[in-house]
Amino acid sequence: MSFNVKYISIVFIIFMANSLLAQNDSIIELDEIVLPIFKLKNFSKGYSMRILKKSSIAKNKTSLTDVLRYNSFLYFKENGHGMVSSPSFRGTSASQTAVVWNGININSQLTGQTDFNTIPINSLNSISIRNGGGSVLYGSGAIGGTIHLNNNILFKKKQESNLSVSYGSFNTINTFFNGTFSSKKSHINTTIEYNTSDNDYRFLGTSLFNENGSYTNVSFSGNFGYKFDKKNQLKYYTTTFFGDRNLSRTLTAPSKQKYKNVTTKNLVAWNHFINSKEIITTKLAFLGEKYTFFEDNTKPEFFSGGTSTQMIGVLDYKNKLSSKINLEGIISFESAVGRGDNIEKKIKKVFTSVVLINHKLTQKLSYGIQLRKEYIKTYNSPLVYSLGIDYKVNKNYTLSFNTSKNFRTPTFNDLYWKFGGNPNLKPETSQQIELGSTLKVKKFKIQFNIFYIKSIDLIQWKPDSSGSWTPTNIAQAKNYGSETSLYYIKKVGNHIFKTSANYSLTIAKNVETDKDLNYVPLHRTNFSLDYNYKNISAFYQQLINGEVLVIGDVLPTYTVSNFGVEYQFTNQKVHPKLGLKINNIFNTNYQNILNRPMPTRNIQITINYKF
Repeated sequence: MSFNVKYISIVFIIFMANSLLAQNDSIIELDEIVLPIFKLKNFSKGYSMRILKKSSIAKNKTSLTDVLRYNSFLYFKENGHGMVSSPSFRGTSASQTAVVWNGININSQLTGQTDFNTIPINSLNSISIRNGGGSVLYGSGAIGGTIHLNNNILFKKKQESNLSVSYGSFNTINTFFNGTFSSKKSHINTTIEYNTSDNDYRFLGTSLFNENGSYTNVSFSGNFGYKFDKKNQLKYYTTTFFGDRNLSRTLTAPSKQKYKNVTTKNLVAWNHFINSKEIITTKLAFLGEKYTFFEDNTKPEFFSGGTSTQMIGVLDYKNKLSSKINLEGIISFESAVGRGDNIEKKIKKVFTSVVLINHKLTQKLSYGIQLRKEYIKTYNSPLVYSLGIDYKVNKNYTLSFNTSKNFRTPTFNDLYWKFGGNPNLKPETSQQIELGSTLKVKKFKIQFNIFYIKSIDLIQWKPDSSGSWTPTNIAQAKNYGSETSLYYIKKVGNHIFKTSANYSLTIAKNVETDKDLNYVPLHRTNFSLDYNYKNISAFYQQLINGEVLVIGDVLPTYTVSNFGVEYQFTNQKVHPKLGLKINNIFNTNYQNILNRPMPTRNIQITINYKF
């Protein structure tokens, strides 16, 4: 580690030590705070953000991909239902989207991406979506936006259990159990989830079906907390996912491929409340992934695979200096190890320092400044920043602005892949700017944002002069467009009506060729209508995805709609809820990746017991 890193570390530690010694030991009373969400909200000046709660998750409880597809601006490329699912924010790539689990970036150390069909969702309390660059807070990959998977540990008296069982078309089964037992001093939450499907839907307009598309996955999640006293809390989060899926055929070729993976996530957090204004959080996270790939699933003795493990240590100091100024300082250390049949054992170590400041300058004007610097031997990581401003014109109308510099570091595969890795790669960097406005009138809200992103040193795998594929820093891209969202709720007696909608206009171009990038829909809209009356609830979802340019072809515009209805029985001890959902009700023939049709009309019947 260089002298500069040591100097910064010493100064930071001395600063925190002096702050601690200056405090008294008075008794403190604090409201319950979910710290990762608190940070996300508190340090997102000028950003567009939405939080999806349990009710939104429940409509698409078998797939995180579908939850986000119908409730956000995200575009997903999915290699057939249940297969690899890659998100795109504002026309950026999946590796430029950061996935954050309880405050920790969990993107793969091997690929730099997260497969959204390998994340169990029924253990989550909420999902937060923040559009725009977030590398200062969340590190590599947070260029297009960040997706936050949140578990709440609250010290309140509660005892609740849920058992859900659903069966649907293509012999699809989804079942999970979730139990919460908490008091004023302890919290225990566990979730077990099982999904399986033959996934053998027909390819409309052909005699083919989705052969070799079956999948099975099992996950175990737990969230545990203990409150020692009013100043000290210990929290532990854990998730393990076991996936076993065949990789389905395309319209042009059959497949016998198979993919197995195991991912583990463990996080321990100690919250120490010095007083009502200062908090120290210490975190230690252990992340692991292992995959096994079979080219021919009838010959299981022939396979390839790889693993990565990651340890992250974080020291986070928050200080509310006054009613108008919040200060936060973070230092962290990360050690990652990658190895496999196509990668020799490699180790990456990163030291990071972050400073965050929020200032409410007047009753109407507030701003936030954020700085981050990483130190690593492999490459020179840039200093990144973010500046966000909110101006409250009046009680109903707010203007916002943010600008930021963000980055994505090369992955183990980019650097060390046996058949073409490039150890001389530089990190991708991007500059972005965004303007927004928000109007809130009672139960109505509309938000409009325009954005511009310029990225340089993009990492792309291309064939060299010998025909071998290798990654290089050659591409530059610019992404710009607008996003509009609205929300409205109306209550008439016992009738509740709710609607939400999102529309995005996105243009993404290769700067060198001035050509549009592949798999970026120019227009994209989704909306949902919800209705509740006493024990009955119903919803309608619709996605309109515009024309998409692909290599040598174009995927046409398509519209997909879902409908669901539920009835809650109240005269039973366990309060069962019976639900019916029809997916793709108009039997649309559509693809979001060329030659990989998505499912035809299908149904799902669910019964949920709450006790």
